[in-house]
Amino acid sequence: GEALSSKTNRIQQTSLGTKLVSSLRDALGADCCVLNAGNIRGNKVYDADKKYFTYNDIKTEVPFDAEMVVMPLPGKVISETVKFTRAKSFLDPPVSFGGYMQISDDVTFDNETQSVTHIAGQPIDPDKIYSTGILFMVMTGVDNITPLMDWASQNSHLFPMDACSEMGRPAKLLLVDYFSKAIWYQMGAFKDIDVDNKGHVSAADVKAAAEKHFGDSVAQIYVDNVMRAADVNKDGKITKDELLRVNMMNAWARRDMDLNKDGVLDREEVETFAKKILGDDFDRTLVDTMFAQLDTEKKGHIEPRAVELWMTNSFTLEGVSVPGQTLERGEIKAVKERLLERSNSKTEEGGG
Repeated sequence: GEALSSKTNRIQQTSLGTKLVSSLRDALGADCCVLNAGNIRGNKVYDADKKYFTYNDIKTEVPFDAEMVVMPLPGKVISETVKFTRAKSFLDPPVSFGGYMQISDDVTFDNETQSVTHIAGQPIDPDKIYSTGILFMVMTGVDNITPLMDWASQNSHLFPMDACSEMGRPAKLLLVDYFSKAIWYQMGAFKDIDVDNKGHVSAADVKAAAEKHFGDSVAQIYVDNVMRAADVNKDGKITKDELLRVNMMNAWARRDMDLNKDGVLDREEVETFAKKILGDDFDRTLVDTMFAQLDTEKKGHIEPRAVELWMTNSFTLEGVSVPGQTLERGEIKAVKERLLERSNSKTEEGGG
């Protein structure tokens, strides 16, 4: 397979940068995602035959909180931002810059024109608003990315500092949470996991199914995270409604659900998917419940924005376990303090 690399990610797009940022996009439910290279720190090439990306690998590559938010950015701002952060890489010789934007796999950057040509896999619309996963600290001035700072200053109402603790989500926890959800689709249908037909999936079932899928033993912390990702009522049992719910949070599963590829999920598509993973005799009220949560405007289909908001509201910091990870939210505290100091300084200057 392809050897993943995070080497020289401050002057070029890297294979690991693409994988991590694309996974963050999916974890956030966003249209696209960008991440400053300075937050991907491993600077290493992984063996081409490496089978798994582990917790330790994630911690090595993303050692900081790297709090992520989703912002409604116009296409032209995204393009100008990526161009600005990559400008130094076109110098001779290239100059390393921690703000160099690594981009998700649905974003295309043309080195010749030094512009973004595609977002969400489609030709860019400069005026269209794209839900964009981006580093929280960048929105407050880190790396001094001028196009982004100009937009942020003109749209401060979209980025209220008093709500940033709720808006931000640490990248490491996002990745672990998303991968813990994604494995459910890979493990197969309900009957494939609940092999003894007891009507629910236990932690022992998850361990057996995961080890069958990977062809190797899995650690208990992995099993715990996979269970927590789906166990809404925290009773230690995954039921059919919880399996359908956790699969709805998986971007790959949603892409497979969208049979006509129109970007939304109608009831027939969701029922077809539910039949596939829950069995021919699945309870259709489970789909009714899903639509009640995600189609609040009664349009008859589920839109990406609804999924993004639902996933945001469903994510909890305490729902993911990563060895050595704290929940102190140091980045958010530091930014608040810096902005408060800046505000006080301006006040003093005005009063003087």
